[in-house]
Amino acid sequence: MNSPISTNSFWGPPTSHANFCEEDYTMTRYIAEFINTLTNLTYILYALHGLRHLPHHPSPSLARLVPYYGLIGVGLCSAGFHMSLKYHTQMMDDLSMLLTTTPLLHRVLTVNTSARTSSRVALVLGAALLSLAAVHIATDELVLHAVSFVGSVTAIGVRTMQLIQQRTVRGSVARTELWRLVRFGAVIFNVGYAVWLVDGWVCQVLRRWRAAVGVPWAFGLELHGWWHIFTGVGAYTFIAVIDYLVSGAEHTDLQRSVAWPLSLLVSKTPEAKAKE
Repeated sequence: MNSPISTNSFWGPPTSHANFCEEDYTMTRYIAEFINTLTNLTYILYALHGLRHLPHHPSPSLARLVPYYGLIGVGLCSAGFHMSLKYHTQMMDDLSMLLTTTPLLHRVLTVNTSARTSSRVALVLGAALLSLAAVHIATDELVLHAVSFVGSVTAIGVRTMQLIQQRTVRGSVARTELWRLVRFGAVIFNVGYAVWLVDGWVCQVLRRWRAAVGVPWAFGLELHGWWHIFTGVGAYTFIAVIDYLVSGAEHTDLQRSVAWPLSLLVSKTPEAKAKE
């Protein structure tokens, strides 16, 4: 969806093949899509929260740190794309999503495997990632990129549900609350995808409504920005749940450390409160 372009834009005319419903350079000449850029703070803030609370868990390893750093990378790359609407920043935005899901996919696929198996899986996933990146950059082919991302997310979701069944006791508080978190993460991620689609389908209607209500209420109708918020929360949810399941942390650590709104979905036991 093309937007009106300011002749005084700092970054010049867009060269990306994607442009969203938010009108370009309406707030400042330095930021093409203001709300779409600003809402990427969601990824960064949730990732920083996760990193801040990792030291409270047993021995945070590189495997536990990488998904959160990947989420920061998504926020920075997506912000750079929406700020400039350039082709190279679009490529960075696209690839950052796969750079985040791939380490997480490796983590859930290699639970309780040998170091040799873990290394082999890492090589296979790394080779697949490099191949996808090369094809995407060379051809700007979006279908393969989208299918690989959705496939990774689906595999992570299915494997997470399997791990809940395997690594928690039936009827326990831990299993009940983990299922609650996973359902919430899946729902909010899909809601984000839905508003992303609506943003493209009814763009002209949304623009008329924004013009009618004016700033700041019009910001609430920037649906691609809501996609960033919803997917940021959903991604953080699965990273936190997977870290708990794989790392062997105590359930009280998860209850104590999860950020809002996940904190509303878990009970605060006396033990968890004592660790705060």
